[in-house]
Amino acid sequence: MHKEHLLVIEDDKVVSFSLKHFLQDSGYRVDTMASGIEGWNLIKTKRYPLILSDINLPGMDGIEILDKIKEEKVTSELILFTGFGSIQNAVDCIKKGAYDYLTKPIDNDRLLVAIRRALEHKALKDENRGLREKLAKTSQAQIVFRSKKMQELLDKAKIVAQTNVTILITGESGTGKTLLAKFIHNHSKKRLRPFVEVSCGALSENLLESELFGHKKGAFTGAVFNKKGKFEASKDGTVLLDDINSASTGLQVKLLRVIEQKVYELVGDTQTRKTDARIIAATNKDLLGLCERRLFREDLFHRLNVVSFEIPSLRERKEDIPVLIQHFFTRCSNKYDKAINTINDSVLRILCDYSWPGNARELENTIEQIVIFSQNNRIQRSDLPKYILNSTRSDKTAIINDDDLNLSRVTEKLEKLHILKVLEKNSGNRNNTAKVLGISRATLFNKMTKYGILGNKK
Repeated sequence: MHKEHLLVIEDDKVVSFSLKHFLQDSGYRVDTMASGIEGWNLIKTKRYPLILSDINLPGMDGIEILDKIKEEKVTSELILFTGFGSIQNAVDCIKKGAYDYLTKPIDNDRLLVAIRRALEHKALKDENRGLREKLAKTSQAQIVFRSKKMQELLDKAKIVAQTNVTILITGESGTGKTLLAKFIHNHSKKRLRPFVEVSCGALSENLLESELFGHKKGAFTGAVFNKKGKFEASKDGTVLLDDINSASTGLQVKLLRVIEQKVYELVGDTQTRKTDARIIAATNKDLLGLCERRLFREDLFHRLNVVSFEIPSLRERKEDIPVLIQHFFTRCSNKYDKAINTINDSVLRILCDYSWPGNARELENTIEQIVIFSQNNRIQRSDLPKYILNSTRSDKTAIINDDDLNLSRVTEKLEKLHILKVLEKNSGNRNNTAKVLGISRATLFNKMTKYGILGNKK
């Protein structure tokens, strides 16, 4: 017995009776209605997977029912039939969204085939719809934020996701560059295709090339079988090149070719293969600075930098820290089956005041450590790692001490510390540091000389 529940809308009592009993004998549950208006009212309440309707009906005809189904976004499939068939009518109905079009007298075998295919089509659409909804929810749930900066970044990412342009994601370690890449993939037209990630800094040049493009058996020592590369594995989905700054200059040339010509070869093979994969590159380095030092190809940089996103550090979006803390506590508590439901206000302030140089990754690891060792359902100050407590105290006292309270000297110490932090963030690049600080390069050089800060001449 089929579980599918069908609706037949037919004003001819003989035809309606005949269809109902034939379909019931074939294992379907069947409701019947004699007018288009009655049928539409039933469609709105029961949501049948498949509707079979005559075109010529009193009150509301079959074409109007089809239009209403599309207008109200009803997911039911519709098969239309009529005693006055023509090829043009059939084409018009299919274009409007009907699954099939049958002429009377209806051939029973033809009808059963059409019903089976329509239901299979409906099941496939429902599966794809569910997958898309799941992907959308997953991508939204992964990126937890409250700040306006992140909202603006994600709004732009959604727009860019609808294109196939190459994207460069920058930001400090632990800010969530991979999460943003997945977010873009999940909001793109390629979301049903694979998302594959390659860490360019984790492999040697030869192994990285094999990882990206694959290799033929015997291409090098140890290549005892053919290997599929990430571009092939992506099936024209998305390839994330993480730590792109670590790619060798030789490999950079081949990546440039992939971006420009959409082709590549397996290691040890001469056959050219095509790819339509979307490339997203990520790095925590200043690629433009590396270009100036000739450590990264400038032409590849510009190809990667069609659209760029810089993820702000947690220090720049402190309003995100409380919601991230709650998110990580909930996830880790569930993971380790701990009944932790509250956190002391003073503890929350300490966590929010900490600088989090490792950003969200460090925050997550810290919360996981706290949850593992906590013996209570309320997080106390004593649960915090000592380095956070010590760092929080030192942040407040490092600049000022009881032996030196002179305002100018305290100000100089603050200025030196800030310059050091900005230089570190910009990998020692003086031009970028001066821009961030809002001063000229010459002024920055003078201050570095004054405070004895050593740095590269770049």
